[in-house]
Parts: sequence; structure tokens; C-alpha cells
Amino acid sequence: MYKFDDLLPGCLDGVTIVDFTWVLAGPWATKLLVDMGATVIKIEPYKVGANERHLQLIKVANDVRHSSYSINVNRGKKSISVNMKDPKGMEIITDCIKNADVLIENYSPGVMDRLGLDYEAVKKFNEEIIYCSISCFGHWGPYADRPGYDVVAQAASGFTAMYELPQGAPMSIGDTVAGTHAALAIVAALLHKQKSGRGQNIDISMMDCLFSFHENSIPWYTISQAAGQNIDPPRLGRYYFNYAPFGVFEGKDGRINLACLEETRWPSMLRVMGEQYAWLKDDPRAKDVPTRCMNASWLNRVVDEWVMSMDSVVEVERLLQEAGVACQRVLTIPELIDKDPHIKAREMIVEVEQPFLGTMKMLGSPIKMSVTPSCLRGYGPLLGEHNNAVLASVLGYSDEQIKALYNEAVLYHEPAVERL
Repeated sequence: MYKFDDLLPGCLDGVTIVDFTWVLAGPWATKLLVDMGATVIKIEPYKVGANERHLQLIKVANDVRHSSYSINVNRGKKSISVNMKDPKGMEIITDCIKNADVLIENYSPGVMDRLGLDYEAVKKFNEEIIYCSISCFGHWGPYADRPGYDVVAQAASGFTAMYELPQGAPMSIGDTVAGTHAALAIVAALLHKQKSGRGQNIDISMMDCLFSFHENSIPWYTISQAAGQNIDPPRLGRYYFNYAPFGVFEGKDGRINLACLEETRWPSMLRVMGEQYAWLKDDPRAKDVPTRCMNASWLNRVVDEWVMSMDSVVEVERLLQEAGVACQRVLTIPELIDKDPHIKAREMIVEVEQPFLGTMKMLGSPIKMSVTPSCLRGYGPLLGEHNNAVLASVLGYSDEQIKALYNEAVLYHEPAVERL
């Protein structure tokens, strides 16, 4: 069982972040930062809690409602639930920000302005604050006022245009890419602040982040444009239009991903494919890597035919791996969580005790650091679980003051907090 006690400090130990985020892009950023040791104080709407607490999958155990979504993105954070419509609630928020190094939010542009907590307002009482905003389109430009979610950013960035079929990504790529960029920007701003003593404003757009992620399509178009002809890149399906052999290949009992883009490995792959495909050795369309890539659609269909002719993708994987060709049978989620030895060895799944739910497998941190580890630093908090701890330890409120704030409907925690 994973233990939170005696963990080595992370590289952001001592950094305090006030978190006004919801759903995914912002919570994803602060999840990365709390794994790296930052203290993240999550400000949640009074009684209701952050939106992700109400997202699937919802399970009730021991009369406590648990959201898989919230546990995943909020583990390790300090939850306080404050009535921001009450002046005393806003005073608590202001006190938290005064003691913080970073403020991060991902509301629509204008929301923090209406709360009186925009960058210019916050800078007046915390001049060195690093203030990070994440939104679909950013805080300036013709689209800035448009509402947006992940799928909207995918369409706006050209990401959806590159699908061969009308399908969605299997995860919220716009949110997670933007959240990762936000975490990187915050760490860079903390380094700059350490050197200069100055904070700054960070504006992260989901559309910008996805747009910058085009590996081939945009560079193809811009280089062809510079050369005097506009080439509109083809859409992607199971195969890649510009690489071969490369892609997702169907077998009788599953799928396998493979990539053979090195000249030295091509002869080994031909040997694995056997005599039936020996003709590829002399086919001019397969003479070298650039030529094979120019004829990618044809060659990928040939490889797909070979994979389907085999008894199983497990056998294909074994033969290719023995030949030194990069490949991997497509693993399912149950396989990865319950069986995969590499996931276990890399501590990408760890067993954590989630209050009132019991032992739960949670995602580990992909950032591996030898001295200041990035890792799980807490379970998914209950709503308002850390009201008392934050107000007493961080802000210096007395027990009497905290009790009064509860009585005045300024603070809230869900009933299960009393049973911890």
C-alpha cells in the first residue's frame, strides 16, 4: 500500500498555489504541480464544490459520494469551500492570495474581473504574484469572448480536421495539453521570480497549445507555401500518410502498432514477413526510407495484409521484437491496470487508501526525478476538508474565528469530514 508519510520533498516544496480551477485544464496543471511538491489550496464554491466533483464515474460508498474524475485530478490538494458572496469569504480568499506564490484559474475571460480578482487587482496586494489563466482562446484576440471546451479547441486548432473519420479523441487532449503548458510556464515563471523577484501574468490558450502541436500538417503546408505551392495535408486514419511502415495494423485477434523507419531494420522486417513478401526487397517503391514514406498508403496496406494473415498479433509482436523492429500490441485498460509489468515497475499505478472508499488504484506521476520526486502526495480531498488546516496554519485564524465563520455560513465542509 502506498504511504504518504515520509515522502521526500518535491522540487516545488515551499511553493503555495491558490487554485481557482475547474473541470480539467486547470486541475490538470495543478495536479502536476502538487505532485512536484507544491501546496495547492483549491478554492471550491460554497456547498456545491468544483464542477469535477459531479462528473462520472460517481460511486457511493459508506454514504459518501465519490467522483473518479475529481479524485484523479485533485489528489493531494487542500480543499476549502468558501462563500465568496460574503465579504468575510472574500477576505479569506484575499488572505490566501497574499500568502501565495501562484494564482491559477481557468474560468472564461471576465469571470475573475467580476470577482475583483483579475491580475491587475491581485497585483495591488501581492506584487510578486505569478498569475496564470487558461481558457479556450486566450484573453485577447477575436475569439477571446467565445465560450469553449476541449472539443471546441480541437476544432479551432485544426486538430479535428486531421481525422480521417468523424471521431473524437479518446481523451481531452486540448485540456491536458493546455494544463501541461500552464504547469511548465508556472515553473519557468517561478525560476524567473527567484532570479528577479518579479511575478508575471501568464495567458494559456487551449487553441494555441493544440495548434502548436501539429507535427507534420502545418510544417508541410507552410514549406509548400514558401516553395510556391499550397499542399493541403491528408487526414490521418490508422495509417500515417507520410510514414511507412507506420501505424495501427489489424490482426485476427487484436491490433498492433509498429514503426520501421530505419534503413538498418527494414531487412529484418522483410525476413519476418517471410517468402511471400520477399518481392518487397526489389520493389522500387520500397527501396529506401524516403521512398517508402512517399508510398506510405500502398506499403501500409501491404503490411496490414501480412498482419491479418498471421494467427495472432501476439505472434506478430514476438517476431518483430526479436528482429529489433519497434512494435507493441495494443494493450487494453484492464491489462494495463491489472497485469502490465512495466506500468507496475514504473509506479504508474499505485494503490492508495481513499477515505470511505477503501483501496483504490491511482495514476502515478510520469515525471521521474532522482532527488526531488514527483509523486502522489495525497488522496482526493473531501469538499472543504482542509478549511480548518488552511485557515489555522496558513492564515493564522483562531479556532473561535473558524467556528464563527461556519456559523455565519462562510465556510462549509461535507458531513463526511466529521468522520475522518
